Amino acid sequence: MSWPFRHLSHIHRYREVVNILARHGFGFLFDRFGGKRRRVQEKLASAPVRVRLALEELGPTYIKLGQLFSTRPDLIPREYLEELEKLQDQVPPFPFEQVKQVMQEEGLSVEETFADFSVQPLASASIGQVHEAVLKTGEKVVVKIQRPGIDKAIATDLEIIYELVGLIEKRTSWGRLYQLVDIVDEFARALRQEMDLAQEGRNTDIFRSNFARHPHVLIPRVYWQYTTRRVLVLQYVGGVKVSQFEDLVRAGFDMKRVASNIVEALFNQVYDHGFFHADPHPGNIAVAEGERIIFYDFGQVGTVDEVLKERCMNLVMAMAKYDAAGVTRTLLQIGIATQRINREEFRRDVSRLQQKYYGMPLSQIKVGEALAELVQVSFKYQVRIPPELSLMIKMMMTVEGLIKQLDPDISIVEIAEPYAKEILKKRYTPDRLQQAFWDIFVDHFVTARSLPRRIDAVMNQLEEGELKIRLEHTNLRRLIGILDVVSNRIALAIIIAAIVIGSSLLVASSRESFVLGFPLVEIGFIAALVLGFFLAYSILRSGRY
Repeated sequence: MSWPFRHLSHIHRYREVVNILARHGFGFLFDRFGGKRRRVQEKLASAPVRVRLALEELGPTYIKLGQLFSTRPDLIPREYLEELEKLQDQVPPFPFEQVKQVMQEEGLSVEETFADFSVQPLASASIGQVHEAVLKTGEKVVVKIQRPGIDKAIATDLEIIYELVGLIEKRTSWGRLYQLVDIVDEFARALRQEMDLAQEGRNTDIFRSNFARHPHVLIPRVYWQYTTRRVLVLQYVGGVKVSQFEDLVRAGFDMKRVASNIVEALFNQVYDHGFFHADPHPGNIAVAEGERIIFYDFGQVGTVDEVLKERCMNLVMAMAKYDAAGVTRTLLQIGIATQRINREEFRRDVSRLQQKYYGMPLSQIKVGEALAELVQVSFKYQVRIPPELSLMIKMMMTVEGLIKQLDPDISIVEIAEPYAKEILKKRYTPDRLQQAFWDIFVDHFVTARSLPRRIDAVMNQLEEGELKIRLEHTNLRRLIGILDVVSNRIALAIIIAAIVIGSSLLVASSRESFVLGFPLVEIGFIAALVLGFFLAYSILRSGRY
């Protein structure tokens, strides 16, 4: 394979990655980059299923990468999103001796710190595993321990992913369009944070502080005296996991109230705190007495600033009113247009999408799914949506699927309405309006002060002949491609004509000159024929004819 390996020590892992992808039917990806295709017998599974299976076989880093892409409805088709959501981050537990070794390396002793420590883990995942324990003080806790060697394994895989993605972005137009390196940067940052258990502890503390006075939400306490980058010790807060639906029913919980409390807690996170749980799957949420909601595992979190909060609420309200122009305007405020777009066509596409939901009861509208479809329409017009919004949409889609099982009649739009009204109230308070007018005045004042200096700089460049104007012809690449094809066809025609004429001259020639006993005409003709065939083969092989 002719890839530019910068990390020769990773060649074994490169080979393993390529073989796994080829085994699942993706060997064609390497043909384009000079690799030798692996011919394998492929099972007739769908492409999304094969992507999921390949990522699971590739290991923790690639599973996490797949989970990241499952939060990007602007990049990934729905059938792939649905399959990526099924990615299983479950691996066999590592031995208890290694648990003790990791804790010892972090300056902790199982025997000296805990009165009791369960040898069998409660759960095991790629980054770490969780054990029940009891402190010497008698407090029941859960202990999360980072998997040994995971740091090095993930660092190796990240380097490989960066090289592969850099190659794709360099050699393909769609790689540049999707800006894959930026996506991997975002992924690497999130993964490193998730691996840092001390960071997860800090996230947990923020949530605990935010919900300190909330009557329906419980967040475990962090025991910082025993917590490090590789070990996290949390208060044990027992409850029935939302994933155990039958157990919830047997315990006599009010399902409608449970669903409502979950949604309200998540709206609190987004619109009151600006700091939300980015992975609220059923295994990370439990219910305690009084329908109180317990959140676990704060390794993945998202943040929302005031501007994005306001615009997201505007978007939801415009959708609820079937205001296509308002939805289009808000999407363009939220995202970044990477090219000039036809706003009217954009609005018509949004309107067509809204027709799908027209007249539908609010309880049947899946807000997360509708937002994901809007994001896909935005991508069609190359409007880039911020990662925070993609993460929030994924969170909403996960929660909607969960709460619909608990209460099929619940409406997220109805629950969101009071939050929207509160945001509108805040927007038009006298203090807020005064601040807005002051900000506008300052912006214009700064611009007015700098304008003469900027004009003077441009005039100086013009006088000195240093003013440069950049022109970019958007259709020039296509025109060059057409000229390339035409010139190759002309070259092929000339080669064929030359061979025909040469053959005629050879037959008609009566005078013969000899070199080393061979006729000179025939030597020249054979040489021209070989070169002509070589040129024709090169053109045909390139595919540009």
